[in-house]
Amino acid sequence: MEQFEKLRERLNDALAKIDSAMEAVSENKEDANLSSSLMSENLGLKSQVKALESELESLRKDNIAHIDMESLSTELAALRAEREEEKKELQTLYDQLSSALSEEGRAD
Repeated sequence: MEQFEKLRERLNDALAKIDSAMEAVSENKEDANLSSSLMSENLGLKSQVKALESELESLRKDNIAHIDMESLSTELAALRAEREEEKKELQTLYDQLSSALSEEGRAD
């Protein structure tokens, strides 16, 4: 009978080890599923980061273009003012020339 008791204990130990191993395999599958899920989520986050970087770059370019447009607009306004000033000067010179020619014509 003692042999049967030892055999029973060995079988119970073996069954306990098998049971433990099956739990470990189950946990590993859960860990693998969790790991796969985390990897998938990580890829999704990387994709979102790339999209946000692209959007940020686009906004930066738009901002630079806006600043350039403001600069060009300011420069254009300055050139228009300068042109108006030159027109006034030319009109003054034309009036002076016209007056001088008119006086010269009277003198002859």
